[in-house]
Amino acid sequence: MKRKSVGKVLVNGTAYLFSVVLLLSMVAAPVIASVSANSVGTYHIKDNSILNKDIRPNKISSSRIKNYTIRKEDIHSGSINKYKLMTGAVNSVKILDGSIFNRDIANGAINSTKIENGAVKDEDLSTKTGYLSIPPAALNTIIDGIDYARNYELRIISGGPATFQAPVQLPDGAIVTKLRYRAKDNNTNGSKYTSAHLRRLPHSNQTLEDMAVASTQGLVISTSWRTVSDSIISNPIIDNNTYAYYVSVYLADPANLWGGNIVIEYTYKR
Repeated sequence: MKRKSVGKVLVNGTAYLFSVVLLLSMVAAPVIASVSANSVGTYHIKDNSILNKDIRPNKISSSRIKNYTIRKEDIHSGSINKYKLMTGAVNSVKILDGSIFNRDIANGAINSTKIENGAVKDEDLSTKTGYLSIPPAALNTIIDGIDYARNYELRIISGGPATFQAPVQLPDGAIVTKLRYRAKDNNTNGSKYTSAHLRRLPHSNQTLEDMAVASTQGLVISTSWRTVSDSIISNPIIDNNTYAYYVSVYLADPANLWGGNIVIEYTYKR
């Protein structure tokens, strides 16, 4: 720029302003262009030093940020919230497996009003195994006049045979996979045995249906406790809207037959 041009600018106010702006733009342009992520030290640019609209939409994207260059300790509390994220900016494709833990989610942060229909599919849920234990003390005889003992084990003192039962509550939609029964059968009469049953009763009638039976029938007699089981389950899906569910224990004789704990194994999605 020639000096006499500056002299003319001092006489003409409008020209003066134009020349100063032009001069500043000539000086500032290379300076701005020379600032990049690689040339600025850590923490040299603070959030309160960036004016509104200094960073425009679409100028910073995930493709321009290297993996792990932004750490959670570098983000101020409250600086990222739902009002600052565009729709679709965070999705399952952008979240690494195992990067979000239960402890990272605030109470009530996720509920049914915040999840779109179809956002969580059956294949996104993991299969868990559950166990329902029923002790002998929970069972009651369904026949009057039977003298029996019921504590940590179930046995007939006099009378019999006898059936004992208790209601069970399993999660709706759960799938029963096994019935286990702890029993002792030292009865020398091969036709006398003990068994545990998982049954369902329809709300529409009073016809009990066996789902699984774990029995000592046909086993060699023994003075020891042992576990018998059944993993072939009829109608294994729990439907609490249509059925009520029970376990029952059958003792064929008061002599040398004892019943113990019952365990129902099942799977469910969560």
